[in-house]
Amino acid sequence: MAKPPVIRVDKLGRDILDYAHGEWFGVPRSEVQWGPTVNYEQCIGCGLCYMVCGGRVVYDWDMVQGRPVVARFDNCMPGCTTCANFCPAQAIVFPLLDSLHALRDQHRIVAKARKKVAALKEDTETQE
Repeated sequence: MAKPPVIRVDKLGRDILDYAHGEWFGVPRSEVQWGPTVNYEQCIGCGLCYMVCGGRVVYDWDMVQGRPVVARFDNCMPGCTTCANFCPAQAIVFPLLDSLHALRDQHRIVAKARKKVAALKEDTETQE
């Protein structure tokens, strides 16, 4: 799998990659409805969500409002809830996992994952 192109660099110096036009185990990312929503009535503006989402850089930071902005919803890794898990105000919510489970089953993602892991094991054994 090729690395997604860099869109730009964020204020922290992190490369922002374009995952929105990729696939999740063969499913176009645009068909996977997964990403965070921030409840601004609960958000305390601590910035932890912005900081911990380093790999996919889903958030931008609104300097004027002092709060996170979900700038790249489709960059969120399907199933990841790290930002919500760290949020001290419980201001971040995600869709129910049912939709991901349905895609997992419909597109035989477990079998695809097993096949990839088996190929990695073969490569490792060949290199030894």
